Amino acid sequence: MLAHTTPRLCAAAANAGVVAFEGAGQLGKDVLVSRIRETQAMLNAGAVFGVNLFVPSGFYTDPSSWTEPQAAAVEVARERYEGYLRELSGEAAGTAAPSLSREEHQAVFSGQVDALLETGVKLVSFHFGWPDAAEAGRLREAGATLQGCATTVEEARWLVDQGADAIIAQGAEAGGHRGTFIDAQDYRRALVEVVPL
Repeated sequence: MLAHTTPRLCAAAANAGVVAFEGAGQLGKDVLVSRIRETQAMLNAGAVFGVNLFVPSGFYTDPSSWTEPQAAAVEVARERYEGYLRELSGEAAGTAAPSLSREEHQAVFSGQVDALLETGVKLVSFHFGWPDAAEAGRLREAGATLQGCATTVEEARWLVDQGADAIIAQGAEAGGHRGTFIDAQDYRRALVEVVPL
């Protein structure tokens, strides 16, 4: 999980037989390369390790395009976060980091793909959609297995059409959040309830 996974944890999980993933989030190329190499140095022969990437086109939204209910929900979440922060730390929330543009997010993503190619990562999962054909093609040519994360049946079918080698079914059981990218309002039916496992 982003911000909670460490190379040591990933390596320990992989060495124990788990398919372990480093959550790349918005890590820059150099930081990601360093974390991958640190993890790889601790892996036993046969251990499986992959990297999870966020697809910018799926998670980025320009706040000016939000509907009133979306903007209100973000404000409620911000107020709750600030309340929890004050309660737990006694401190007020600092100023939020400036948001990146879609183009800046895409540049980070492209650098992450470069990092995976440079380090030879062979298992890649994507949340919030699927990369463009060029990025997916670069990874496939290097022999990577590509997985997509679906939160609805519609997303799963779309990912299959894009060429996903495997689908990760993610429900609200994933810690109370989901990487929805086609219809964020279609949260009522858990994917795991409708797809035979």
